Amino acid sequence: MSIAVYTTKHVIRENSVILHVYHDMDGDWQFLGSEEDAAIVSLGQILHIDNSLNEILDLKEGTSAHRRSKDEKWIMMK
Repeated sequence: MSIAVYTTKHVIRENSVILHVYHDMDGDWQFLGSEEDAAIVSLGQILHIDNSLNEILDLKEGTSAHRRSKDEKWIMMK
């Protein structure tokens, strides 16, 4: 997929676990770990890093999903 999304350099370079996903009111996607070091990549690249994200790609704008570890299920938030 060629949609640009926000993430962190730690997710891209170090395969840091994605713990928070936001689909904001502007329609932008954010895939974040516990670090703050922003990067913009393609949605396809994020899905390659963590294919469990396919489970939550139907998040409506303005909602989010969280988990405490890669082994846990995603919890949807409003």
